[in-house]
Amino acid sequence: MSADGAAPAEEKKLPSLLDIAFTFAAISSTAFGGGQKASIRHQVTSKGWMDSDEFMDGLALAQVLPGPNILNLAIYCGQRTRKLPGAIAAFFGASVPPFLIVLVAGYLYVQFHSNPYVLGALKGCAVGALGLTIANALELSWDERDDWIKVALVAITALMSAGFIHIFNVSLKMPLLLVLTIFGGAGIVHEYLKSRTKPKQAP
Repeated sequence: MSADGAAPAEEKKLPSLLDIAFTFAAISSTAFGGGQKASIRHQVTSKGWMDSDEFMDGLALAQVLPGPNILNLAIYCGQRTRKLPGAIAAFFGASVPPFLIVLVAGYLYVQFHSNPYVLGALKGCAVGALGLTIANALELSWDERDDWIKVALVAITALMSAGFIHIFNVSLKMPLLLVLTIFGGAGIVHEYLKSRTKPKQAP
C-alpha cells in the first residue's frame, strides 16, 4: 500500500503465448464462415485482451489489407496483446489447424466427390455459411443500429457488392475497390463529421 493509504493499481495480466495460440487454434478449428469474426470478438473482449472499439478498429484494418481477413485479424489481436511474439503465436494458431483440416477435407473430397450425399452436404454447408455470414454482420453492427446512416451504408454496400439491384435487366454490381472507395469514404466522412459535433468533455 502506498504512503497516502491508496492501494496501487492492479497491473493488467497479459496472456501467455500458448494461451493466444490455443485460443486462435480453437476458433479456426471450430468456427465456420463469417462466424469466425464474431468468435474472435467474443474471445478477445471476454478475456480482457482488448475492448470492443479496439477490436472494431482491427476488423476494419483486416478487411482492407491484402490477404485472408481472419488471419489479418488474428495477427492484429495478437500484436495488440503481446507485440510481435503475440502476433506470431496468433498467426500459427489461426493458420496451422485449418491448413491441416483443408488437407484432409481435400483428400476426402477427391475420393468421394461424385457421391450424391457429399454433394448434398456441400450444398447444405453453403447455405449454413451464408447464414453465419449474415449473423456475423448483424452481431458486429448491432451496437450501431441507432445510427441510420451507418445502417444505410451497410445495406447499400451489401446490395451493390452482391449485384442484387437490377435496372432494365442490367446488374448494378460494382467492383469491390469502387465499393470500398465510395461507401468506405462516405463512412469516414460521416465519422469525421460526427466527431466534430460531439460536445467536448471537460478536463
